[in-house]
Amino acid sequence: MTRENPLLTMIREVCALGRAELERPSTAEGDPDAGRALVQGLRAIGPDGEPSDISLSLALLAPRAAYFDQLVLHAIAAGVTQVVNLGAGYDDRALRLRHSGVRFFDLDLPGIVADKARRLQATGTDTGHLTLVAVDLHTDDVAEVLARAGHDAHWPTLFLAEHLALFLQPGDVASLLAGLFDRAAAGSTLAMTAEVHPADLDSDLVVSTVDDVMFGGAGPLHTIQSRDAWLALFAKTGWRVDNADDADEVAAVDHFHVTVADRPIQIQTQFLTATA
Repeated sequence: MTRENPLLTMIREVCALGRAELERPSTAEGDPDAGRALVQGLRAIGPDGEPSDISLSLALLAPRAAYFDQLVLHAIAAGVTQVVNLGAGYDDRALRLRHSGVRFFDLDLPGIVADKARRLQATGTDTGHLTLVAVDLHTDDVAEVLARAGHDAHWPTLFLAEHLALFLQPGDVASLLAGLFDRAAAGSTLAMTAEVHPADLDSDLVVSTVDDVMFGGAGPLHTIQSRDAWLALFAKTGWRVDNADDADEVAAVDHFHVTVADRPIQIQTQFLTATA
């Protein structure tokens, strides 16, 4: 089983703590305070041994969290009965957005899933509608994992991959998209954040430069591509990105600036929503 990069653990916890500070929607059956209860005791320790400043992440987290929350609410309103949250970490959507007849599947590494289960049990939260699923997306077939977990491939699903692909190797991202397509009934939707660099740059050079500049060569970031490369990957694995050809319809936030080959560039986090 793949061992998690400690920097990724820190990023995961920064995101969890940051999201808990945001005002986020809940359903009539949901628990609006679940997020804060779920992250009690997390510290997001940085490389210097000190807790990270979560306030620095809020500008990135706020639009991203709102975008994916609204997708879940829209899916529920449309009658979708399955929501698969990939790399869910300590995300509380299954608790805030609980709705009769809707099953949530939260997937993550075994250690994270075990800790989340412990935290949920400690808070006495109703999890009858939630299935926690241990998976290693580097070695496991996500289609097989979902099938064993009770996911029904005959009914539409909303698949969420928020802030996940960046931390997977490109080949693992491709396998993930293909595996999800295998489980996607007609009417299913896949929503993913994709890190995007300018089209005329080499992706390997961008990734290695970002790693060196931001993490001193020890970083957990692996997949940053041009938008065209992302669209081609979605198409190759059977997914059709909504508004793929309309630049004015791109939903995105600026993630970070970096200089690659003596050229200042902006890496964007684009929100890609696709149908099978």
